[in-house]
Amino acid sequence: MVVLSDPAAGAGSGAVAPLVADALFPSVHLRAEDFRRAVRQGYVAPDRPEARRQNVTALAATAQAAFAFASGGYQVVVEGSVAPTALDAFRRESRATGAALHYVVLNGGTTGGTAAGTAAADGAAQADGPAADAAEATADTVLAGLRRGAYLLGW
Repeated sequence: MVVLSDPAAGAGSGAVAPLVADALFPSVHLRAEDFRRAVRQGYVAPDRPEARRQNVTALAATAQAAFAFASGGYQVVVEGSVAPTALDAFRRESRATGAALHYVVLNGGTTGGTAAGTAAADGAAQADGPAADAAEATADTVLAGLRRGAYLLGW
């Protein structure tokens, strides 16, 4: 199983994704940003139009690594901003390996609750206080949704 956690700005994915990974066994937590930042020479800020090749390549590398771990029996949580139109790399790897792909979009703000394919998060990523409580509650919501198959994507 690969869980793709797609954070909205301020949604606290930096706090939620590791909690979700910690609740799964055996598990791996990958940050898509780490794959983008691996580019040493020729790095382009990801929001620039000329960064398209870099972004597509880094996302493909993230997907390949995630599904390599999944093929080895790990449950993988990928933390990163992945627009629905960029899910093709993950869908291809899911098809090729047969590993399930779940897509969770964390929404910022205080809306609470869940919807199909999304989980709401309150607060920012912090180690203690209300934000940590919100991150734990959101992780619990995500885990419950995973058990129900609420975030499962088809190929």
